[in-house]
Order: sequence, then structure tokens, then C-alpha cells
Amino acid sequence: MKNKRIRGIITLKPACRQAGLRDYKMGSLSVLQYYLSIITRLKLKEIYLVGGSVRDILLKMALRDIDIAVSSDSLKIAKEFADRIGGSFFVMSEEEGVTRIVKKEGRKTLQFDFAMFKGKDILEDLSNRDFTINAMAIKIEAGGLGLGEILDPYNGRKDLKGKIIRVVKPDAFSDDPLRMLRALRFASDFDFKIEDKTIEYIKNLAPSLKTVSSERVRDELFKIFKNTKSHYYISLLEEYGLLNVIIPEIKDMKGLKQGSYHVYELWTHSLKTVEYLEALIKDIKSYFLEYADKIKRHLREEIEQGINRESLLKFAALLHDTGKPSTIKTEEDKISFYQHWLVGAEINKDICRRLKMSAKSEEIVCRITGNHMRPLYLTQLYYENKTGLTRRAMYRFFRDSGDSGIDVLLLSIADAMATQPHATASAAVSYKTVAEVVKRILDYYYNEYKQQRKRPLISGSCLIKKFNVEPGPVIGRILKDVEEHRGAGLLRNKSDAINYIKENLHKWLE
Repeated sequence: MKNKRIRGIITLKPACRQAGLRDYKMGSLSVLQYYLSIITRLKLKEIYLVGGSVRDILLKMALRDIDIAVSSDSLKIAKEFADRIGGSFFVMSEEEGVTRIVKKEGRKTLQFDFAMFKGKDILEDLSNRDFTINAMAIKIEAGGLGLGEILDPYNGRKDLKGKIIRVVKPDAFSDDPLRMLRALRFASDFDFKIEDKTIEYIKNLAPSLKTVSSERVRDELFKIFKNTKSHYYISLLEEYGLLNVIIPEIKDMKGLKQGSYHVYELWTHSLKTVEYLEALIKDIKSYFLEYADKIKRHLREEIEQGINRESLLKFAALLHDTGKPSTIKTEEDKISFYQHWLVGAEINKDICRRLKMSAKSEEIVCRITGNHMRPLYLTQLYYENKTGLTRRAMYRFFRDSGDSGIDVLLLSIADAMATQPHATASAAVSYKTVAEVVKRILDYYYNEYKQQRKRPLISGSCLIKKFNVEPGPVIGRILKDVEEHRGAGLLRNKSDAINYIKENLHKWLE
């Protein structure tokens, strides 16, 4: 099947072989034609491909989410379509006639969203959409896409070409305030600019974002954090007044002066930390060549739907100093923030819960922010005395931070960069010194700690059997102590562990 070009838009021959998909590339227009040709057999007069699907075709992007608008009986039509293709069928909103069909093809997944027209016809439907680039439609005709004409009443193609995000109408944000956040998200997805009038609307209506459910806000926010330049779009969120609504805690961070060794005030420092973190992740091979692939796999781990470790790390980087405003003390012109990391972890717990994040996501964010000073203290020990970076210290660090220890280490480098970007390598606060220490800690983690965690020297059942210890908290204390001594290099095998327990059992049982 060959592609044609008609009046500057990508089109295909309407016919598509009624065959399986093994001959077609998932996400391509030929696959789309195959499925849409099935839709046309449902004998509905008006069926349109709409919204993001049309936009992505024009941008020559792979299609995953396919939006279908129908004139009537959307639930019935969608159910019949799901049955014909063997897809999973879900009703998203019975009142609005919105359904979702999910079809898996190997490791790939296509998603079809069916909905009734938002209005009396397709033109009124398009008038009720968010942005011009999403307010286009293509009629689905016999055999698939007719593509003789794209309905484009708001010049979406022109804005696509100009790389502009523009609202369809002035009250678009009043209809659904989440669209303000989506404007930033689309800008980040496509590297587009938001039109000036649209920015003005956002700034005026930003407070209304508080009426949107936390779950919807969270999903859009973390889509922005997945962008490789999320720091820029987060700064725009703050500039437009949206971030203050989502995370009001940042208000106290703005303009807060830090110690003399800090180049930036607190809020700028926090944004810079995210910026430097993104640069570090992008250039991770230059820092830790032998561990780069392992770190990348770690950061790609999906923690909950739509949220991976990397996006959580950047979120934590933005919030790592939220505890400073409430812990600031000034004595003799010296500024201190006593245990701000612990206070910040509690604040961030509240933020995570307000955004309805999962328990695991909350734990990761709080572990990162609650331990973010540890690598800097270990760096100071190393700087003062090369032998100060002991196995025991590194073991305790990972014992307390768990798998999030990797994230903490990356944050510590970015934090140091945002503290003194131009510090010399010889200084204790230099990010280069921090990176050197982080490399040593990573050596320990991948070559010793992970192996130790996989194979404990002794088990709880063995303790009970060999030493006649009653099950209870004492078992945990013994095992913890044994593993810590092992981490310090003092115990090397099971025999060492047994002898150590024999010598010290009376202490634990007292």
C-alpha cells in the first residue's frame, strides 16, 4: 500500500486488505485503515476520526490512542466493534456515551475511544474541544479513511505547522480547567509554544484548577515530568500560576535566602536542581559508564500507571527542600535549616497524598527527600579523610534508602550543581567531588550490597532452631545487626555469623 499526498496532507488508498496484522507495522496508517474498515461495516451514517488521532496523523506519529466520534448509539456501536476485533470493552461514561476498547497485538496495544458528538453535529463537537490542533476530524467511509477532506474549522493544521497551542474558544478553560494543565503538557510533548492570548486566559483562570480532581491533575503533571526538559515547563506552570494551586507549599520557598555557599534563592535552586538532574540523566554515561545501562533500567521502572522512577525522582528533586522555610534559623548572620530533610519528607508525604499517589510512589518520594543530605555528608567525610567513607556507612545508607538510594545519589549531584555550579573540583561542596564519592558508593552497591541482599548469611528459622530463640522482634534485631556487620566487612560467611551470634546473644536477650 502506497502513501499519497493530497493538498499537503497524508492520505492512503481507501482499500485495505482484509488480513491479519502481521504484515503491517503497529501504529501505522495501514493498521488504522484495517480497523477503521471494520468500523464502517457497522452501518452508522456518521463516524469520524477526531482529536488527537487526526493531529498525530498529520504529525506522522505512530497511533496508539484512536478517538472516534459517532452521531448516535456509541455504546452499542463500540460494543459491536469490540466483539468483531476481539478487544476488551469498557464503559467510561454511560451518560456521555464514552467507551474504550483495548486491543493487544503482541507486545503493542491499540486503544479505541468511542464517544457521542458533543453537540448536534460534528462541527459543534469540534467547537467544544480544547485546542485547535485537536479540533479536526476525518470522516470514516467505506473501506477505512476517505481522507478526501479534513474538517478543520479552527485552522488546526496552520497551528500544527506553526507549532502553536491555541484554545478553540475563550471559555474552553472554564468548561474544563484541567485543559490549562493540558496546554503545558501538549507544549512539552510536541515542543510547541502556547499562544499569548491562551496564556492570558490561563493566568486569569489558574485558581479554578483547584476544582479539578486530584487524580486528573496528577496524571497530567507527571506526563510533564516525563519530558526530558520538564524543568522548563514546570517553570512555566509556576509563572502562569498553576503550580501554586497544585503545590501551594512552594509559595514559602520563593525568594528565601540560603547560606552564603548557595548561588540561588531556594525556589530557583529547586528548579535548577531539576534542570541539572535532567542534564545528568541525559549524559549519565559520561559520569558512570559501567553502570549507565543499569541506572537507566532503574529509572524506567514503572511504579504506577503513567509514573516511572525517573518522573518521581524529578518530582522529588523539585520538592527536596520543602522543609527549609519552616526550619530556617539565623544566628550571627549564619543561616541554618536544622533537619530540614526530615521535615520536608513529612511535607512531601502530605503533597503525595493530596495528589492521590500510590503508597509506593509516596514511599519513594519521601525516601529520596528524607535522605537527600546523606551523600553530601558522606562526601564531607571523604573530603576530610579518604578512609572516612566506610563500608558500614555505605551499608547504612542503602539500608535506610533501599532501592531509592540510586535516586538519592543522582539527586545529590544535581543538588550540588545547583548549589555552586562553578565550584572547583577541590572543594568539598563541588559537584565533581560529590560525583567521585557517588561513583564509589555505586561500586559498593552493585558489587557488594546487592549481592549481600540476595543471600543473607543466616535466616530467622536457622536462628530459632540453632539458638532456641523465641520468634519475635529479637529475631529481626539479630538479623539486622548481623547484616550490618557483614556490610562493614566484619562477617564474611555463615560460620562468622554463627560465632558472632554466640558471642553476643546475651546482649540481645537482655
